[in-house]
Amino acid sequence: MMAGRKASTKAAVALGIAAGLMVGVAAQAHAASVTTIAGEFHERGAVDGTGSQARFEYVQGIVAAPDGTLYVADTGNDLIRKVTVSGGTATVTTIAGVNHHARFRDGNGTAARFNNPEGLAISSDGKTLYIADSRNNRIRKMDLSSGAVTTLAGRAFPGSNDGTGGAAGFYGPRALALTPDGKTLYISDSGNNMIRKLDVATGTVTTVAGKGALAPGMDDGIGGAASFRDPRGIALSSDGSVLYVADTRNNLIRKIVLATNAVSTLAGHPGFPGIEDGAGSSAFFNQPVALALNGNTLYVGDSSNASIRAIDLSSNNVTTIAGGVKALGMPVSGKTDGDVSVALFQYTGAIAYANGKLFIADIPAETLRELKL
Repeated sequence: MMAGRKASTKAAVALGIAAGLMVGVAAQAHAASVTTIAGEFHERGAVDGTGSQARFEYVQGIVAAPDGTLYVADTGNDLIRKVTVSGGTATVTTIAGVNHHARFRDGNGTAARFNNPEGLAISSDGKTLYIADSRNNRIRKMDLSSGAVTTLAGRAFPGSNDGTGGAAGFYGPRALALTPDGKTLYISDSGNNMIRKLDVATGTVTTVAGKGALAPGMDDGIGGAASFRDPRGIALSSDGSVLYVADTRNNLIRKIVLATNAVSTLAGHPGFPGIEDGAGSSAFFNQPVALALNGNTLYVGDSSNASIRAIDLSSNNVTTIAGGVKALGMPVSGKTDGDVSVALFQYTGAIAYANGKLFIADIPAETLRELKL
């Protein structure tokens, strides 16, 4: 009887160990991790190719098409690139612009010219790419089937006036967000400390919120009563009712209820940089520059903290999900791939969400990274 009891005890222990190992393996298989999918650390260039053969220079825009294809604004090279990802490796192809030919010209593919293109947005059918041509102070669009690049609004010299087409003015437009119906494009007009919107069909530009280039601030309020300081990344809710804004120099994340243009502060400690997690104003950011939204989670490229943060929109609670490793209380930067507990970034710039992954432009590392969530 005693022998039988010992045998059953050993079997139970063995079963428990096996179950524990299986749980550990399953957890490991689903652990969030970071992989470099294109580019080589600190190697600049404008080379098409696969994986580490590809070269970039200061990528400031990235968007995911419905089929998972990525499009990249290769800002320092004045190019638009196409990135296809398979098995953790990316293949990069140039589709518009000419390397370091910082000019303005409409045309097909390499006949077109850009000057520091930054923010990107794509239509729901994946056929039209919208481009914030930052130093040209214009909003462009590209027909992805023909390669034709045309201009929707803006003019060469900085301005802040509303209007249609070339009568409208921008001052360094940085990021774009397209409504689900494809009719309205929202723009972070960074140099003007404003959020603007563009009617895609007519080219008419109107100001949504902000006081202008000479009136930076962090005031909440309605429309022109609200203020920003260098707003950059923006993201639109799935129903198109709320626009989220990375208010970069204020170290805040703001939101705009578009029915009323009411601006409020979602998270961050006004004016003070830091890297603390927490709810609302208990959280700290350091120059958040990029946003991506998936369901009820808003992802933040917290650039000077070299980290990716996540905001639960039901509670406004902020957590660090990758990077943000500290030494002596300061964030550590680097190029390490692997589990999010050890992964390092140089500067988390533009980000895009697609199919359970975040794609991150890591500058000045000159690489594209993939974060499996």
